[in-house]
Amino acid sequence: MTVEQYLFLLRSELTGSMPQEELEDILRYYTEYFEEAGPERERDVMVELGSPQRLAEKILGRPAEEDVIPSSQPYAYGDGESAYIPPSEGGMPHWLFVLILAAVAIFAGPLLLGLVFGLGMSGLVCGAVGIGLVAGGIGKLSFSGLLYLGGGGLIVTALGLFLLIGAAAAVWGVVKLIRWLYASVVKGGFRHEEGC
Repeated sequence: MTVEQYLFLLRSELTGSMPQEELEDILRYYTEYFEEAGPERERDVMVELGSPQRLAEKILGRPAEEDVIPSSQPYAYGDGESAYIPPSEGGMPHWLFVLILAAVAIFAGPLLLGLVFGLGMSGLVCGAVGIGLVAGGIGKLSFSGLLYLGGGGLIVTALGLFLLIGAAAAVWGVVKLIRWLYASVVKGGFRHEEGC
């Protein structure tokens, strides 16, 4: 469990049980507490504080409930307060992720490559044809030729630009998907954005 996850769970336990200003002060205190301990002592601090639920109970002055291991929770509990052990970072091993990614790439790679190559080449061809039509319209030196060929050339050039943008967007989307999968499956955690 990361510090961000720990503080997120603490926030969820305390939300609605106290005024928002007091909640923010408490979270600021524990954020600074973790920062002072440093990254190398984060796990020690989590063991010292206990689970986010237990810490919330202490803050609210409620008697602590018996620790139970709920199947939906991503952290472990023990018999006593000192037995709380945050799980180690990570989920799937890196090598397994790369192996699965390679297997998927064998089948999906040619499709993606064909899509990107097709969109890119179509965009380049449309752009070249469009520029040629615009140049032909200007070469006619007639108003109707300029409107007909020049206008058509601009439309075809714009289509080529959209196809090139589509190719770039397909590559960008796949890269973002792989990065998201890596962060959520291999790193084994979610990222809590501020304000969520």
